[in-house]
Amino acid sequence: MNSLFKLSIFITSFLPLWLSVLFIDVLNIVRHEQSLCTEYISIAILIIINLFSILIIKMSMKNLKDIDYTNYKIKEAYLEKGITSEYLLSYILPLFAFDFTKWDSVVQFLIYFSILSFLCIRNNNVYANLIFEFGRYRFYSCELVWASELKSGSITGIVISKDNLTAKKGHIINIAVLNKPFFLMKS
Repeated sequence: MNSLFKLSIFITSFLPLWLSVLFIDVLNIVRHEQSLCTEYISIAILIIINLFSILIIKMSMKNLKDIDYTNYKIKEAYLEKGITSEYLLSYILPLFAFDFTKWDSVVQFLIYFSILSFLCIRNNNVYANLIFEFGRYRFYSCELVWASELKSGSITGIVISKDNLTAKKGHIINIAVLNKPFFLMKS
């Protein structure tokens, strides 16, 4: 799996911002304010990029075969819960400072967003995501040991699961690599 998965998770993690920008753009179109070219381009790009991102996430998860899954024993598991509010306050709220109805502000936003996306994707900082929340998935930081070789070294990763993995410490789970360090638990 390539880094398109990480990029897609990153893009869809900004869904609250994208919905707000769409609302502002539609409001400007209805009010016939200023030149509407920026609004139409913005709406089209946001819809296309988010639909492709959601499709990539869904296809990445759906295309996993039984052979892709491996049994691992959970040594430690921590729910990534505090990251959501931290993520919203640190990353999304500051982006509202940009005026998405003006070209120069859009360019400034794109510079800032490009740097932020590079850093977040490179450092695997993409935990808060409404697409996964709607699907009842949670992100868990886990220390795992390959079930076939329990004496082997452990690995750490982020397991995306519908099950509460903090309650499954010591249990064997079946996971597949989505894009390291992301794993998907078989339901």
